[in-house]
Amino acid sequence: MTAFLDSIGFDALDAGSLAEGWRFQRDTPAYGTPYLGDSGAESFATPGSGRPVTGETMRSKLAEAVRYRDM
Repeated sequence: MTAFLDSIGFDALDAGSLAEGWRFQRDTPAYGTPYLGDSGAESFATPGSGRPVTGETMRSKLAEAVRYRDM
């Protein structure tokens, strides 16, 4: 899968096991918002120019995640 993503211009990031999938569910920092770009929008309802997100940025957003039960 990584080779395919690379071939179409995306980078793969190992976000951990399936049990860690909650870290990028809706309402967590890694869910979409890093990609909003310069639109100033807080959601994708207002499209922006978008922006690439580095692995370091995404790892940081994943680390900030809080489970729903702990919100």
